[in-house]
This record gives sequence, C-alpha cells and structure tokens, in this order.
Amino acid sequence: MKLFKEKVELLKVESVIGSGYEEEVAKLAIEDKIAYRAARKNMQIHSAIILKINDEFAGFFTFEINHDAKEYCLLQSAMYPKYKDVAIYQSMVNKIIEGNTFGYPMIMTVSKKHNLEKPSVFEEIGFKVNLDKNDFKYIYYGEPEQVRMKLLAHTAMTNLWRSTSAEWLKNKRAWNARIDEAGEKNNVVNPRFASREGCWQGAKGFSNVVLSKNVIEDGKIKHKDSKTLNGNASVLDPTACEIIARFCMPKNGKHIYNPFGGGVQMGYVAGGSGYTYESSEIRKNQCDTNNDICKEFKDVKWHLSDTAKYTPKKESDLTFSCPPYYRVEKYIDYDGLPPKGEINHLGTYEEFRDTLFQGYKNAIKVMKDNTFFVVMTGDSRDSKGAYYGCEAEHELFFKNQGLHIYNKIIYLESEFTRFSQAKKTLHSRKFPKADQKIYMFYKGDLTKIKELYPNIGRL
Repeated sequence: MKLFKEKVELLKVESVIGSGYEEEVAKLAIEDKIAYRAARKNMQIHSAIILKINDEFAGFFTFEINHDAKEYCLLQSAMYPKYKDVAIYQSMVNKIIEGNTFGYPMIMTVSKKHNLEKPSVFEEIGFKVNLDKNDFKYIYYGEPEQVRMKLLAHTAMTNLWRSTSAEWLKNKRAWNARIDEAGEKNNVVNPRFASREGCWQGAKGFSNVVLSKNVIEDGKIKHKDSKTLNGNASVLDPTACEIIARFCMPKNGKHIYNPFGGGVQMGYVAGGSGYTYESSEIRKNQCDTNNDICKEFKDVKWHLSDTAKYTPKKESDLTFSCPPYYRVEKYIDYDGLPPKGEINHLGTYEEFRDTLFQGYKNAIKVMKDNTFFVVMTGDSRDSKGAYYGCEAEHELFFKNQGLHIYNKIIYLESEFTRFSQAKKTLHSRKFPKADQKIYMFYKGDLTKIKELYPNIGRL
C-alpha cells in the first residue's frame, strides 16, 4: 500500500504535435517498444491523453476521432514501469470515453500478452470483443451493429472468401438459426431448403457417395446414406449474402432487387439487415415458402413472374442474383414439374444463356446510377466434359451493357468431397471445382465510390 495518495493529472491535447509533449511521448514510445509507432510524426498528429503523476510525465494514450467513419479509434498507449497501475491506466481510457459526445463506437486492437493493454483491462470498463484472432482481440465500446462492417471486413478481407473459416461459420450458423426459427414460427418445414428438396444431383451427389456406407442389420447388409439431406440441394450462403448486402449498399440506399430469386437466404438477410427486398421467381412453391418465412419483414417480397419478361417498377440501390448453373439443378413446382420458362429446363445452353441475360437486361434498366450488380455464379460442363464458359460470358455481357467489371471474388467451398471426386476425374484431367465466382459489376462513375459508400474506418 502507498503511504501517500499520488497526484494524478489527465491532460487532453488535440494533437501531440504542438502540445509540448512530443519528445516525451516519442521517448516513452520507443522504450515501450509495443507503442513504438507513437514516436512517428504521422501518429503524433492525433489527439492524446497525457498522464502526469506527481507533476512528472508518466504515460500517454493516443486516439483518433474519425467523423467520416463515425468512430473513435484508440491507438497507442504506454506508462513508465514505475508508475504502472491498472486503475490509473483505465482512468485514461475513461477520460477518452467521457469526450465521446457523438455516440460513436470506440475501437481498439489489444494484445492478449500485454500487461496493461490487454482484453481484461478493457472488458472491466465495458468493452466487448468483436473478433478474437490468435494473440489479439478486436474490441469495441458501443453497440454491435456499429462495428458490424468491421467484423465482416475481417471475415472477407481479400477476394478469396473462405466459407470454412471459424468467423465465417459462426456468422452463418447465427443466420441459419434465425431462418429456422422463422420457418418454425410460420409453419414452414425445413425452411433453409424449403421447396428445394432433391433439386441438385439427388442420391447421385458426391457427398452421398463419399459419406454413405454399408452396415449389417438383422443379419442383412443395408446401405446407409449419411448425407442425403434434401438430396444435396444447394442453397445460398447467408454470410456471403450479408457481406454483399452491406458492402455494396450506398450510404443512402435501402432497396435490393434479385432478378432470379431462388431460395430465402438473400431476402431474409436483407430484411434482417434493415433493407427492403424484391425478387422475381418463376416457381410458385418457392415464392410461397419464402414469403411465409419472411413475414416479419414488411418490405421483403418474392413476385411470381418470368424474369425474362418482368421489369420491376421500383429502382434498385443494389442488384444481386445467384442464378441456376445450366443443367446442374432441376427445379420443380407444386405439380412436380419445372414451370414453363424455367431457364434451367431449356433445351440448349444458348437458350439458357440468352434468357438469363434478358432477365439481367430488365434488371439493369431499373438500376440507379453508381450502384452495384452482384452475380454469384459458376460454370458447368457439357456432355463431353468441356465447360460452357458461362463465367466468361458474364464478364463480356456486363461490359457490353456499359457496366464496369469491378471485383472478381473466389468463393471457396469445402474441399472434402472434391478430394474424393478427384480420384475419379483426374484420370480424364478434370480438376474438381471447389469454388464459385462472385462478380461485382458497377454502373456509373467509379471515382464516386468513396464518396457514396460508407467509410469502413480503421481495420
């Protein structure tokens, strides 16, 4: 216990440069080693709390107020060893919190190994963990929705989206749980796969072949399929949907249009993220089930229509589609048959492509300027094993429509069944496809993206 109470002063300076503490901050930053960046001039332009104990310089905490991104960024901090005290260190943080009169979230990256700048010290005063990675935690003070974009940015930092990463799967499970709950509430059986049972490869799907096995029951050999859920029906990934919706929506935008509706995922994610959603879908059973699942959202709607002949009345702030891959899936309606005009049931690839692109043309007509058209697609092979070239034709089509090819993203799926598939296909030099493409096409002036789309802030 200390015999006398120490004199503790917390001085706020708008910038370290010009405050008179430049050299003292730089010296401590270099000695501290972890906070060494605070010695640089480009870091000393930021605000700081200067700590003085018994009239001596004892430490600092630098921070940045970013009004464009609407956030407080806690940057570098250090205290001389002889003064180190958790309560005093927390008082510097609280001083920064007091100055946040804007309601902005406060963010910081902290080390699990540091003796002061560590998660527990911040959690004691109300900070929460946004992302936990190896030796570091990304923490925030505020509401989860305020830092949602940062979480998604760390989940998909480059154009390679790994759908099997821990962060990705955690978010996916959360969305799937909400969809399942909504389905149960509205009496929709198997909501994530509703009306899509058996639409992809059925019992011949490779996951069935790999994961099935023979067992002996009552003295007889029986075949057990351990992964026949919905006949291997393919469904859209809700994590991919949220990243696309949030990253490709302009500041003042709200409305998403999907010209080839399909499953419920994008619509539910759009509604759950506060957006409105309209989709054209040719199957009545798909429209009915999706609309039932999304009853909680006032402006999320699937319209029964032939997309090649349908043009929505409302302009879109974001256009998204994950259309069928030719002859990979079979979609049926209540009567057990594909409806007339269903593009995956057309006789040739050329008919499929031209009908698909006509639907795109109708959607482009109602795109607002300076907005994105995002397509998640993949290629399929013809009867002789050659690819149709659908991905490449997408690029050429949108370029010919006057849109910019802005991002090409590789969505990486689980490779487990592909490895087993390779044992069969590599003999004919076919490398199994473990990815899908996500194209982000842009209509308008590329130089305005920074101005018109939300600033993500410091990552």
